[in-house]
Amino acid sequence: MTWKCTVCGYENTDDTLFCIKCGAKRTEQSAEQAPAVQQTVEQQPVSQSSEQPVQQQPVLEPQQVNTEQAPVQQPEQQLMSQSVVSQPVATTANKYYLMFINTPNPAFNKTKLPLDFDIFPSISIGRSPENVVVIPDPEVSRRHAVISLENGELYLEDLNSTNGTYVYDGKVFQPVKGKIKIQVNSIIKLGNNTVVRIVGE
Repeated sequence: MTWKCTVCGYENTDDTLFCIKCGAKRTEQSAEQAPAVQQTVEQQPVSQSSEQPVQQQPVLEPQQVNTEQAPVQQPEQQLMSQSVVSQPVATTANKYYLMFINTPNPAFNKTKLPLDFDIFPSISIGRSPENVVVIPDPEVSRRHAVISLENGELYLEDLNSTNGTYVYDGKVFQPVKGKIKIQVNSIIKLGNNTVVRIVGE
């Protein structure tokens, strides 16, 4: 035998004192009303069951149609936007990479990291996760330097870093003061331990 919860209407087994669904305490009224409720439910199963599926089906079908149509439209829009974005990249811009020559973490050495100027016009470099390029080196400042592409030319700017930013001139590393123009294959030292090279394709 079951009793119906007076709060949520859930049918609980007779041996439970609290509603399994909502936790409401069983009342004496719910124990007395349970047989009457069961009889009315048993007497009207056809009318209720026929009404509920009819109401639920129209609600479910439009949702299913909408969810099926939405993914079809979104990929088309994404493909169109991707093709529009990718065409200028292929024809107008070079690809640049930051190649690690020396770092405190040997796993980074000889790895190339793409510099995506289409997404980030100015690429910040530093130890903090808020930067575009994060370098896990205690000698690198939280916001150390910025590499930017302006009118097809590369620029490097030191952001008043503690240990400095340097560019190799063929003999020694020269400190970067403010913003300077750099070339492909420029070798840059960030702090005392991290050395990177700008690579282009």
